[in-house]
Amino acid sequence: MTASDDPPRQSLLDALAALAGIAAGDVGTEDLLVGLVDLAARHLVVDGAGVVICEGEDVRFVHASDQVFDGPELVQQLHREGPCRDAIAFAVEVVVDDLRDPVQTAWPTYVDRTLAVGFLSVVAVPLVSDGRVWGALDLYRRQAGTWQPEELQWVRLLAHLAASYLEIAADRDAARSAQRELAHASTHDALTGLPNRALLFDRLEHALHTAQRHRRVVAVMFVDLDRFKGVNDTFGHAAGDLVLTTVAARMGATLRQGDTLARLAGDEFVLVCEDLPQSGAAELQQSVEAVVARLRQALGRSIPVGEVDLVVSASIGVALSDQRTDADGLLADADGAMYVAKQHTPGRLGEFARETGPNGQPLRPPLRLLEHQLAEAEGLRQLRIHYQPIVDAAGALHAVEALVRWQHPVHGLLPAAEFIDLATHSGSIVGIGRWVIAQTCAQMALWRDRLGPAAPATVYVNVCARELVDPLLGPTISAALERHGLDPGHLGLELLESSFIDPQVLVGLQEQQRLGHPLSVDDFGTGYSSLSRLVELPVRLAKIDKSFVAGITTDPRRRALVAAVVTVAASLDLRVIAEGVETEAQALEVAAAGCDYLQGYWCGKPQPAEALTARWLSSTAHR
Repeated sequence: MTASDDPPRQSLLDALAALAGIAAGDVGTEDLLVGLVDLAARHLVVDGAGVVICEGEDVRFVHASDQVFDGPELVQQLHREGPCRDAIAFAVEVVVDDLRDPVQTAWPTYVDRTLAVGFLSVVAVPLVSDGRVWGALDLYRRQAGTWQPEELQWVRLLAHLAASYLEIAADRDAARSAQRELAHASTHDALTGLPNRALLFDRLEHALHTAQRHRRVVAVMFVDLDRFKGVNDTFGHAAGDLVLTTVAARMGATLRQGDTLARLAGDEFVLVCEDLPQSGAAELQQSVEAVVARLRQALGRSIPVGEVDLVVSASIGVALSDQRTDADGLLADADGAMYVAKQHTPGRLGEFARETGPNGQPLRPPLRLLEHQLAEAEGLRQLRIHYQPIVDAAGALHAVEALVRWQHPVHGLLPAAEFIDLATHSGSIVGIGRWVIAQTCAQMALWRDRLGPAAPATVYVNVCARELVDPLLGPTISAALERHGLDPGHLGLELLESSFIDPQVLVGLQEQQRLGHPLSVDDFGTGYSSLSRLVELPVRLAKIDKSFVAGITTDPRRRALVAAVVTVAASLDLRVIAEGVETEAQALEVAAAGCDYLQGYWCGKPQPAEALTARWLSSTAHR
């Protein structure tokens, strides 16, 4: 087409319809811009088109209708001059009828490059929506002349619609990016980026199935850093994180293709080596030793921490799939071998060897070492309770949550997340739970005696579905309350939303509610499939999971999620506790969203009762 042609109205309408069709598809911003340029070149009276987008104070060339336009467009990106840059900077269209006229231009490099490829006139239109300039569309002609008002009006309309669609496409891009991040976060460790426990088990089970089909062997190596707690205690947690990320990167560099290195928790790593030969014991042993040697070499290099060079060693336990065919058992064997190695000489290698009977068949393996240690923890006085304050929106103390800890003889103070699943699986959770109730009631009585009205109104203990169906739970609680002169309202029970899948939980909860215990549901909103069951459950408090609170000050979507959860909770007559409040800004946001109570490091970190008591007494004395 030439500049003298009248703008074909139907063709322009077709362009608008085609652009709407592109935007209606599941496309991102880049695809939408490509479509815009191609449609403009095909349906408008121009010889070509291009588009650039804003990236901070710079622009980036995205697409041109023909390679001949790449030069002028790249000049605008690299030399920071040209009609698109001016259109973006001033949010106005830039029209040049003749690039040879120095009065109409102020971009020498751009003009020289554009004239060199045979174009004499250009118009650049900003892509603006809701006050935001997304980029600019520029249109080229080989002939000089006047851009007619009617055709410029069509160009403006096309650009305006494109900018509106860009906003929608950008939201889709952000949603897809967030979805990818969530998917990655659910399967990878946040600190090291390594696969987490869930992804490890998935890959290990797949490796075992493949090994069985092809008569190969899978080796699992449980790697535990020696004396890592001392790094945190001496140099701080930032130094500990540096050590963990460095160790993870160095061990990861030793992997063969197909191997998996995962971080379980703390300073524990697991390496899964697939496709080892099964042809002979000597060859298999040689392969395992080669992998261990590479790990040792990676760990042997010092790590600069401030002005100190730390040397890290590790105890490694090895188990082979020729003795196990299930993922849980194989990992347990490697874990047990590592503990044996660490108990004898930290830094050595332990290999799991199964005892055999008279017929040469493997005997049932002994009880897993960690399970045995956990079962003995209460009797050895290794269990501890830390308490974390729960405050109202004004910052006044409302309640506390009791959090069990295990003072492990080797690994130091372990949080509940590192052993509660094991306790639940082995059944020792019931005994631990009774101990927590007895200790918590005793502490609550001490607080009421020493602090009077300033004492927390309620202490919440965590209970799982297995404890709620324990017939001795009720008598245990009643005896503890009576012994210490407490009312049922002084002891609250908290359970995970995921516990609702057990129908027997409802009976246990109703009984505890009838007795007068405040009931709270943890991680509210994360188990959406069971939200409908909340109508049946007699809970009166709901904790918003900390994943919703994180980022609430900067992410409008997080704020919307918190507001939505508060709305759902209010409709079910539930009071809301925001969990994981780390900063004053987060505290203000969750309070503004309607949360009744707050919990997190901003309100007070979990700590022994003595420390909290001293803090509260000091606070009372200064009033």
